Formats: sequence, C-alpha cells, structure tokens
Amino acid sequence: MTMLRLAGLRRRDLVLAVLAGAVTLLSALSLTVLSGWLITRAWEMPPVLDLSVAITAVRALGISRAVFRYLDRLVSHRLALDALTTLRARLFTSLVRDGHARTRAEGLSQVITDAERVTDLIVRSLVPRGVAVVLSVVAVLGAGWLHPLAGLVLALAYLVTGVLVPRLAVRAARSARRATAHDAWTEELDRVLDHRVEFEAAGLGAERIARASAASTRSSAARVAADRPLGPAAAAEAWTTGITVLALLALGAVTYTGEPTWLGMLVMLPLAAFEAHGPLAAAAIHADEAAAAERRLAAVMTTTPPPPAARNATDLHLRAVDLRCAWGDRTWNLDLAPGERQVIRGPSGCGKTTLLLTLAGLLEPVSGELSPGVEARRASIRVHTEDEWVFATPVRENLRVGNPEAGDGVMQEALDAVGLPLELDLLLTDGAGSLSSGQRRRLLLARALCSTAPVLLLDEPTAHIAADDAGRLLGMLTTGPLPGARAERSVLVVTHED
Repeated sequence: MTMLRLAGLRRRDLVLAVLAGAVTLLSALSLTVLSGWLITRAWEMPPVLDLSVAITAVRALGISRAVFRYLDRLVSHRLALDALTTLRARLFTSLVRDGHARTRAEGLSQVITDAERVTDLIVRSLVPRGVAVVLSVVAVLGAGWLHPLAGLVLALAYLVTGVLVPRLAVRAARSARRATAHDAWTEELDRVLDHRVEFEAAGLGAERIARASAASTRSSAARVAADRPLGPAAAAEAWTTGITVLALLALGAVTYTGEPTWLGMLVMLPLAAFEAHGPLAAAAIHADEAAAAERRLAAVMTTTPPPPAARNATDLHLRAVDLRCAWGDRTWNLDLAPGERQVIRGPSGCGKTTLLLTLAGLLEPVSGELSPGVEARRASIRVHTEDEWVFATPVRENLRVGNPEAGDGVMQEALDAVGLPLELDLLLTDGAGSLSSGQRRRLLLARALCSTAPVLLLDEPTAHIAADDAGRLLGMLTTGPLPGARAERSVLVVTHED
C-alpha cells in the first residue's frame, strides 16, 4: 500500500514479522503432530528410552510456543507503532507544507484515525495473512508427505477457510459502514467537547449532545452489524475443520498400512492446521476499511499546492460583501487592505470562527461576494483557530507547526512577545494538558507569529488571559510592527472581549 511505503515500511521488515508469527504457529503444528506420533508410538509399548527424545521435544515445543508468541507480538507491534509515528509526521508535514490549515480538532481527528487504520493493517491483516500462507504451505506439504490425497483434501479445505469465508465476511460487513459511523460519532463528540461553552451560550448545548448520542447509537449498531459476519465465519471454520478431520480419518482407515504412528500424525494434523485461518475473516474486513482510509489520506496528500508566486503574495486585498457563512445568522461585510489590522467583536456562537474558515477558503460561503478567489486566499492566508492542536512534543516543535523553517531566534522572539517564559526544549508531556488555558492561548499566538503568511486570521487570541495582558497583546496585534517571522502583514482578529 502506498501509505505504508510512505510510513517507511520495508518489505524485509514485514517478512521478519511474518516469520516471527509463523514460527509461533509452526511450533503449535509441530507439537500437535508430534503428540499424535508419541501417543500412537507409546501405545506400542516400546522401551522408554525410545520415547525420551519425543517427550523432551513435546515439552520444548510447549514452552517455545509462548516464547515465540511474545517475540511475534514484540516484532509486529513495534513495526506498526514505528510506521504510525512516521506516517503521522509526514501527513502533518504535508498538510502544513501544502498550505492546508487543517489544524482544527475535527480535521486532525479524521487524519489520525485514518492513519491508525492504515498502520493497524500490519498487525491485523498483513501479518496474519502472511502467517496463514506460510502455515498452509507447510501443512499441505506435510499432509501430502503422509498421503497425497490428504494434501489435496487439506488444500481444498484451506480454499474454503482462507479465501471463500473472508470474502463473504467482507461482503456482509461492507454494508454496515462501521468506519463511517465511528468517524461521524467521533466528530460529533469532538464538537460537543471542544465548543461546549459556545454552544451553551447559544442555547444549543442540549441539541449537540443529542446529536452526539444519536451518532453514538448509530456507531454501536454499525459495529455490531460489522462484527456479525465473524460468527458465521467462525462456524464455517469449525465445520470445515471437523469435516476435514473426518475425511482424513476415513482416508487413513481405508489406506491404513499397519503403521499406527502414521495414522496418528494424519489425524492430528488438521486439528492445528486451521489455527492460522481463524483471524482471516477479521483481517479481510479490516483490510477493506483500511483501503478506504488510504484513499482519503491519498486525497489529502495529493492535493496540489498553490504556485510559489501565489504563496509569496504580499498584496492580497481581502473583501467580503453581504457574506453569509455556513454557521450563524449574521451578514458580514469586510475590507482588509494589504498590511491593515482589524478586530471583529461579537458574542459567542454568532459565527466568528466560521467566518475565519470561510475567508481562508476552508469552508464554502452560503451567499454573498468574497474576493480574491479561493486558491489565492488559501495561498496567502493562515487561520489559527481557538482549538488548534497542541502536541506532546517540545515547545520548539509546536511552534514549527506554523513555520517548519523557523529559527530559534524567531521562535524565542515570539514567545517573549506573548509573555510565555518557556524554554524551546521543554517537553509538553501531555500536550495541551501540560499548560494552563492562558499558556495554551499564548503558545498558539506565538505559533501564529512564527508563520510567514502575508495574512493572519486569529480566533480569540486573548481568551483566558488576564485583562491587562489581553489588552497589551491585542494592541501588539493591531498596531506597529509584529514580532516573529514577519513584521508587516494583514491581521484580522475576532474576539468576544469588549
């Protein structure tokens, strides 16, 4: 998959994870077959020393299975977590580099969830499928060595449990749309939690909670519907295993040569041979969901960035006439000349954040006139919303979200200007949880000042800050040269402060 290659997944790493998982189940298969040999050989009552090697091998295989299972989990999960870390970093770098302002919680939540689905493919689909292939080949060859017809019977049974059952499970689960319902619920929940103050102020809190509850109900129903095919899949595997055992037992009885150990191994073989096929139905369902997630991530990654000339534009004249946005009932008129600073005040819930997203080209206007065109606005405008993400990384990396090429001098100047005395190397262990509300606002304002965008749209930059400091920061933003990466630029601030 393209996204897994972007996540740094190498083929040899995946092969190592498959081999680690295959050794675990091969130990189980060997233990079962050897147990069949030992039981039938002991029935012949040979000298005890003739059984000592087999007895020791059974004990060793019983212990080694647990050891190999631990190593299997260690290798595959480490590989998936490393891929997830790399993919997240490259996705966000691409969003910032290509001029996206998707730093809002809703946008990042969708990207992060899709990235997890893609990298979970390693543990939940690719490795189980690879292990199933290895074990199936070994089991069929082993059965064929015992009797050619036994190998053919086992191969036909594998076609049912390894190919037919997973395909039917995917077809049955696809109509449930589990991933879509879960994403919708997550988005509604984020909206309730991130904007609860504004919604309560606007009298819409109960409505939003009801929408989130309904989305949760739909997500639960979709999850149950998607998991329902796993029951018939498990039943089909159990029936196939039983029928295969009976078929091989009948084959052994018809072709019995008088060698009990041969019969014991032939009968015991299928009991462990199907263990690797148990996860294949769930693996196929997850692979189908991961393919949809990859298409969404690919659409984000392949969005064509604006041309360099538009990026460096300094003469953007932002105008809005009778503009109506997707949220709020106000009509907006705006004329922001190059280098001009303006402040828009209004009560919570009137649509100020939606106005900024519309001006930045992230939301479509409902009506009215807005110029220049959306591509020019996306190229020159950066909107910094009140709920921007604060990452569990050092302060330096949080500031570089606004400008990946910002130097320490620029970042320190921005921190000093907003009154945030933090070291650049300070690790924010819990992300936003490591800061007070006021410190978080100052950090996000410093991030905006590190940006090189000609036009800054700032959402409530002085919220949760003491009145004296809030007045000083607002004065800094509206008059005189700006600290940070660009002293002269257009600035539009929205606030509910008087």
